[in-house]
Amino acid sequence: MNQILSTSNTTTKKNKGKMNGGPADIKTVVRVFAIIMIIFGIFIIGTGSYAIYKDNENKNSEVTKPVITETLNEDNTALTLTITHDKAIDRIEYSWNDGEIQTITGNGRKYIEQEIEIPGGVNTLHVKAIDIQGQEISTDKEYTAEEIINLSISGSKIKITAENETEISYMTYRWDDEEEQRIDINATTVDQEIDIPMGEHNLTVILVDINNKTITKEQKVKGVTKPTIEIRLDEAKENYLITITDETGLEKVDFIIRGEQKTITVDDGKKELKYRLQLNTGDENRLEITAYNIDGIASDTTRVKAKK
Repeated sequence: MNQILSTSNTTTKKNKGKMNGGPADIKTVVRVFAIIMIIFGIFIIGTGSYAIYKDNENKNSEVTKPVITETLNEDNTALTLTITHDKAIDRIEYSWNDGEIQTITGNGRKYIEQEIEIPGGVNTLHVKAIDIQGQEISTDKEYTAEEIINLSISGSKIKITAENETEISYMTYRWDDEEEQRIDINATTVDQEIDIPMGEHNLTVILVDINNKTITKEQKVKGVTKPTIEIRLDEAKENYLITITDETGLEKVDFIIRGEQKTITVDDGKKELKYRLQLNTGDENRLEITAYNIDGIASDTTRVKAKK
């Protein structure tokens, strides 16, 4: 009897120990926590290692740039500009000499081809290609093409001449960004004269032949006016009264009076000169005057005669 009671009490004490969180439960919690910490540590180490790997990979990868290729056409009047890359191209910029920059948008392309007309004479083509990562490459190359269009300035006008093997249907011209003006040609030669606006402007001339092929020329032109000359007699009709004016300034004046030639140099680019020339009695007093401004533009020659 006593033995049974003793066993029963022992069992009850063991169960109470388990129910109150004894040593067995604490060890289990510690083990689970340790396993969680190990897994978390492995995750942190793995993530960090991968980030370091990708960073090193990016640093060690080769930086590439677009490739520019320029190929002349058979007749040397145009070239094919080709841009290739292993990344998307953001844009291409090109210009002739110091002229206006033309832009070609990449639109995510890795291959771009563009035909560019070569202006007459000796010109330098500047090309720049930029990819979506900001990497860029530039080239400068000189090209020489036959001069088809010729421009010559005469006073306040500019003369446009051209000669082409193929018939020219029409030509257009524009000053700066103004609207184009069209002139029908229907011949192999061009001989046109147009007015020059005052000041410095950019003139663009385009010829279009019967095959719809274009020839373009751009040139900066400074518009000037010719000096003006006014000659009259005084009230007594004994003297020539001469007034010479120019908007930009006078450089010199050539006189021929009664067969004798004289040149007067103008100081400081004065814009107006006044002279009085006495007439000789009995002579026809023939007078001829040509004035030049500081831009080298000559006036129309003015001729008069008077008898005293």
